[in-house]
Amino acid sequence: MKIIKIILALIVIAISAYGLITKDFLYGPISSLLLGIFIAIIGIEEFKNKGKNSWGMFFIPVSLLVIVVALFSF
Repeated sequence: MKIIKIILALIVIAISAYGLITKDFLYGPISSLLLGIFIAIIGIEEFKNKGKNSWGMFFIPVSLLVIVVALFSF
């Protein structure tokens, strides 16, 4: 999971930096979708490690919201 998180984080940073530098926000929804997946992975790991009273209960719904908004923006 650690490698997947690092790869997703680097891709999100690269796409976001490209959009900010070139002022071309065509890939914004893809960046948001990958960010939602990244947050979901973090939430699942937190939920597994610390149980119900953790940040995982916050990250999972937030990630679902980000993913839904990203899918509607395609």
